[in-house]
Amino acid sequence: MKKVLFFIFTMALLQSGFAQSKDSNKKGKQLGIHFTGHDFTTASELNSNGMSFVLAGKQWRNFDRKRVGMAISYTEGLNDHLDFNARLGMSDVEYTLSNKPFATSQGSKTFFELDANLFMKLLTDKHIVSPFLSLGAGASAWKGYYAAYIPTGVGLQFNIFDETFFILQSQYRIPVTGNAANHLFFSVGFSAVLDK
Repeated sequence: MKKVLFFIFTMALLQSGFAQSKDSNKKGKQLGIHFTGHDFTTASELNSNGMSFVLAGKQWRNFDRKRVGMAISYTEGLNDHLDFNARLGMSDVEYTLSNKPFATSQGSKTFFELDANLFMKLLTDKHIVSPFLSLGAGASAWKGYYAAYIPTGVGLQFNIFDETFFILQSQYRIPVTGNAANHLFFSVGFSAVLDK
């Protein structure tokens, strides 16, 4: 799985490097605010029972599985089809660390996350809608336990005003360290230009 993600990431970087044009549509520096959701239960079911079980059960659609939060982001275009994105977020979550059986939560605790991503856009920012793939590296803190994860996902960027974007994103977060847990991440937000 990691080799496939690395291959996709490398090919997108090469493609975007050759796709530079003289009249660049490179995104300027932007600040964003996002409403987020974390779903640990569905990701655990996907891991243990498989996709067909999760889709047949239809429990993944329940909103009460998603722990909501907020995030701020910084985005800057590297070229027409590749953006750098850094996000800092927090939400209240409850989950059990698989490698620390006595660290189970007694109610929700604040979950902090910081990640850096590359958004590989199919279309430039001049288009009204631009789908993108994302891949990055992240770190989190919960109840004094620190963890690292790999965020992989898809998203849609809507150009609603001149350099103001509405962004929908979904990620599957792959644990790198033992303190991390598989989970699904959802985000809805806006980003606007910081400089002209």
